[in-house]
Amino acid sequence: MWKDYIRNHIRGNRGSGLSVMIAALVSACFLSLLCCTLYNVWHYDVVRYQTEDGNYHARLTGEIGGEELELIQNSANVESAWINEEESEDGETAVDILLKDVSSTYEDLPRIAALAGLREENISYHEALLNLYFVVNPDNPDSSDAFAVLMVFAAAGVISCFSLILMIHHAYAVFMNDRVRELGILSSVGATPRQIRGLLLKEAIALSALPIAVGIILGTLGSACLTAWTDAFADGVIEGRMEVPFSCPPWIFVLILLCTLVTVLISAWMPAGRLSRITPLEAVRGTEEKGLKRRRNSHILRLLFGVEGELAGNSLKAQRKALRTAAVSLTLSFLAFGFVQCLFAIMTLNTDITYFDAFLNAWDVMAEVKDTDIQEFEDTETIKSLPGVRDALVYQRAAAKRLVTEEELSAEFLEAGGFEGAPEQYVIETDGGWLVNAVVYILDDESFLEYCGHAGVEQSLDGAVILNQVRDDTDPNFRKRTYFPYLEEARETAVLRRSGEESVAEEIPVLGYVQELPVMREEYQTLDYYEMIHVLPVSLWRTVSGQIGGTEENICIRVLAGDHAGNAYTEIPEGEGPSLAELDSLEAALVQTAGDRYVIETENRIEDRNASDAANGAIQTVLGGFCILLAVIGVGSVFSNTLSFARLRRREAARYLSVGMTPGEIWKMFFVEALVLAGRPVLISVPLLILISWLFMKAAYLDPALLLPRAPVLPILAFALALLAFVGLAYYLGGRKLMRMNLAEALREETF
Repeated sequence: MWKDYIRNHIRGNRGSGLSVMIAALVSACFLSLLCCTLYNVWHYDVVRYQTEDGNYHARLTGEIGGEELELIQNSANVESAWINEEESEDGETAVDILLKDVSSTYEDLPRIAALAGLREENISYHEALLNLYFVVNPDNPDSSDAFAVLMVFAAAGVISCFSLILMIHHAYAVFMNDRVRELGILSSVGATPRQIRGLLLKEAIALSALPIAVGIILGTLGSACLTAWTDAFADGVIEGRMEVPFSCPPWIFVLILLCTLVTVLISAWMPAGRLSRITPLEAVRGTEEKGLKRRRNSHILRLLFGVEGELAGNSLKAQRKALRTAAVSLTLSFLAFGFVQCLFAIMTLNTDITYFDAFLNAWDVMAEVKDTDIQEFEDTETIKSLPGVRDALVYQRAAAKRLVTEEELSAEFLEAGGFEGAPEQYVIETDGGWLVNAVVYILDDESFLEYCGHAGVEQSLDGAVILNQVRDDTDPNFRKRTYFPYLEEARETAVLRRSGEESVAEEIPVLGYVQELPVMREEYQTLDYYEMIHVLPVSLWRTVSGQIGGTEENICIRVLAGDHAGNAYTEIPEGEGPSLAELDSLEAALVQTAGDRYVIETENRIEDRNASDAANGAIQTVLGGFCILLAVIGVGSVFSNTLSFARLRRREAARYLSVGMTPGEIWKMFFVEALVLAGRPVLISVPLLILISWLFMKAAYLDPALLLPRAPVLPILAFALALLAFVGLAYYLGGRKLMRMNLAEALREETF
């Protein structure tokens, strides 16, 4: 009997069930889009690390023979183990291992290593890949950031489900409230609350089944399109980016289906449970206007819009429970959209100040020559003589150590506390003093001599130049750093030690102490405030590199474009700099010059900025899309409420008309309601956005006034106008339906 009743009711009330079907479709589509997109973001990183770094969970390195390899392969949790020929060197064999149960990697590997006669020092973990599997290294606190990603994914899912429940439960409530009198009759003839609740839930499931299936398919297709668009966009700004096809394993569909069913059932359960507890008398009499009898004066709206404004305010207060979903969703969507816009405006400003503006005259083109030592690079003079090159600098970084005694330190630095409180990972106290990191920049000879001349130091290739400044670690302002002189400038030699083998050292002459580096796109003393910078010519490095070592694998080439007038220390105004076409041409010339014998990667300043702006724009588009979806939830709730005007507010409108209000005045009341409903999120959010932006600027040590020319006024205003337009459309459609009612019939029902 119940099945026939449900079937007949659905067939006879297709119009009222349409909102339920649309709500279920939107929920399934949104959850499918979200889950598939998050999975593919995660899957891309997994495949990227497997491709670039190797598909293994851990690696054992040592004296491993055939017998030891067999023991490793036969271990209980080992899926496969093989010899990595590329990583095997100096008589040591590298064995890559894949585990069956990744979660126990950090517990099982020491035991597996012991079977092969190795110690924990012989184990290296693929932490980047393991972190993506949410398996973190207990000895590395930074690895716990992987759980932050998991929490973000989980929070996104929970918030999405909660937001969808807020939206679609109102659609189910409207659908079920249309039958409140029928339910009262059923209750009066013996139907129990449990039977009524089950009836309503079965109807909800029957209406939602097909839309859920269609929504999951549409959401998956939407995620595939979004992934394809993201890949196409990224390929245009990131050269050599790896392609990973869209994928969606079966368990993702199961997860989507479970999330959607839970969302739909909770949304339907809320109004079903409430209606099942209504007494037969309440149901038959009707409960539509239960909230509308309460009135509160709205003095501000009366002052602005007259009596119609006061009536609109009272109506909104009476409907605040029904409109709660719309109010919350619209406010959150506007606040989220504004926050994204303000955040990216601040991020762009910060990037411009700390990177693009800071290094405006430091580079035009950068090239990195792979696996090459600066002593072997032979194209320096050719690059310097290329057409369009104002200055070129070839350099390489090296890592060394230096032992600093108390007598060498400057009085200003000692007075400020010296190395007191310095992290042990950067400064090691010894009996003879403090062992600090010594960063060495090795320059081509011509550039080194030019640097010495600019810094006022003797122009010689027989010594080093030391950057004599150390950062004040008590000053948190990273915008305007405070520096002290690092050393007393009396010593004429410096002893550099091999990193990791500090007993191996080399004494080099010091030409002078300076306060600035050569013109390079390099940052220093950002993490390690106590690192000491040494600048050497390549000719001197040839004589000491055997003792010091520590050079990086690649060399860098910094190129400044323009005519040959001036040098690296001549500042060029931004508007007078080279064009993108000129820099592209210069990049091509660099590759043509050195690309035959070396593997070289290049980038230019203008293209780098364009890529940064494009990447920020893409992220803003994606995040803005989710904000718009959140706004759709609120607008959908408004539409659900206004389209039921003919039932919920017909008596209210009939009374107003009966006491002399004109249809135009009722329309004015609806207009004020729409204006308040759409304008309240703006009035709430704008002060919060201003406060949040001010706090962010202060936290970044930026003058808040710098944000004013970049304030995202236009996109936020456009979003606010869009909210007003759609809320106004909802009220127009609902009001038009209401104004076509039969006034006499509505007043006659008042006496029922």
